[in-house]
Amino acid sequence: MAVVAGVGFVGDSTSTILLAAVLSLPASMIAVPGYYLAYGLLALVPGANPSGSSGSASCTAAGECNSSATGGLPHWFVVTTDVVGVLALTCAALVNVLALRILTDRRRGAGRV
Repeated sequence: MAVVAGVGFVGDSTSTILLAAVLSLPASMIAVPGYYLAYGLLALVPGANPSGSSGSASCTAAGECNSSATGGLPHWFVVTTDVVGVLALTCAALVNVLALRILTDRRRGAGRV
């Protein structure tokens, strides 16, 4: 699960992140909103969200265009939110495994009476 989520977050692949979330259902129903809550709280840290971004583009008569942008998200913010996302989905998968073990142990115990 950690590998699937890691590939999704590092590669900014929505479909891979959704695959990891589906594979870790039902616990991911709590993990995903928790991730977005953590993302929002991290965005409140001073310097996490640039106040403005700007860019420029120019094209030649031949149709070749060049563009540049400034003011993107800081590297530490991107890395931290990716790590939080991977941890959230990995923990969701672990919670599912633990819940399944508890349920199977209870069923085995109920049959022995």
